[in-house]
Amino acid sequence: MVIGIDIRTFVISQLTGIGIYTWEILNHLFKENTGTQYKLFYNQGFGRQIKQVQEFKNYPNVSLHYHRWPNKFLNFSLKYFKGPCLDELLGGTDIFWFPNLNFWQVSHKSKTIITIHDLSFIRLPWAYSPKMRWWHKLIDLSEKLKSADKIIAVSANTKNDLIELYKLPQDKIEVIYSAVSAEPKANNLISIKQKYNLPNKFILFLGTLEPRKNVEGIIQAFKSLNQIDVDLVIAGGQGWLYKRIYQKANQSKLKNRIHFIGYIKPDDRFAFYKMAQALVWPSFYEGFGFPPLEAMSCGCPVITSANSSLPEVVGNAALLVDPYNINEISLAINQILTSSQLRQNLINKGYEQVKKFDWQTSAKKMAEVFRQIE
Repeated sequence: MVIGIDIRTFVISQLTGIGIYTWEILNHLFKENTGTQYKLFYNQGFGRQIKQVQEFKNYPNVSLHYHRWPNKFLNFSLKYFKGPCLDELLGGTDIFWFPNLNFWQVSHKSKTIITIHDLSFIRLPWAYSPKMRWWHKLIDLSEKLKSADKIIAVSANTKNDLIELYKLPQDKIEVIYSAVSAEPKANNLISIKQKYNLPNKFILFLGTLEPRKNVEGIIQAFKSLNQIDVDLVIAGGQGWLYKRIYQKANQSKLKNRIHFIGYIKPDDRFAFYKMAQALVWPSFYEGFGFPPLEAMSCGCPVITSANSSLPEVVGNAALLVDPYNINEISLAINQILTSSQLRQNLINKGYEQVKKFDWQTSAKKMAEVFRQIE
């Protein structure tokens, strides 16, 4: 069996949730399924220098296929000229898997699988920039879902969204969960604390600074904690309307206790979780949500939203809040900071909840999907 895989999302300068997902699934697939041939497609030049991509060369059943098509030109051609067929660029495939939504064309000779991470751009269009809304419109997800032989959803909530919004048959969609990456062996908390100039005691938000993540709501909820000796650390890359978040922080009476760290390396995030008093993550909508699960794996109590996939991911191991209710967020933070018993209870439950999500299990399910549609 020859499987083509689109790794365009993976070869970016800053590895985020979907990139981590793609890397982990591939790494486990290649180890477990040595009898399958994998052909990886990408077209972004700097991807050739990315360490993780080069590591794939160590697998005898994996070949890298770099093409010099500029992104905009390739996308335009795929959209309006219906080519090139990506499977033919790779010399033919039995199945082509797209780990994320993108422009593509595949010949009738190859079957296709697409992974859908979330449909927040349908549920919350206001949380996306006009450019991103236009991009999603051009992609034409409805057509992609219709033509795919199999659809992977990263949560049951995302599967339900697909069925409700696109009237898809249940048996066309397989739920394969994301999981938690292995913690780096060498993760010195003191050196990470010094590297990022972190305060001694803090609550943490980790994610892209954009409207959907509700960072402004966290800053507003943090105002009520003026009597508690704790800082707020906001870590993540700059997204759409990020300046509004900075403005909100500058207007806060506790602005001197709010720290913007910027993007942090994936391996460093585990140290942040271990040092934080709690992860505060009241997102307006998520298809899965890596940070809550990662935080629980590090013994960090979690506050997150009682919506979308998040209750499914965290189970009873987190405090669930209405992301639109600032008082609820503030109360939850206060409870964790003032009750050692609650804090320890959440930590213990978190360790158990994380065991339900495993990359090796997810990769095996992915391999089974390949066999089913071959």
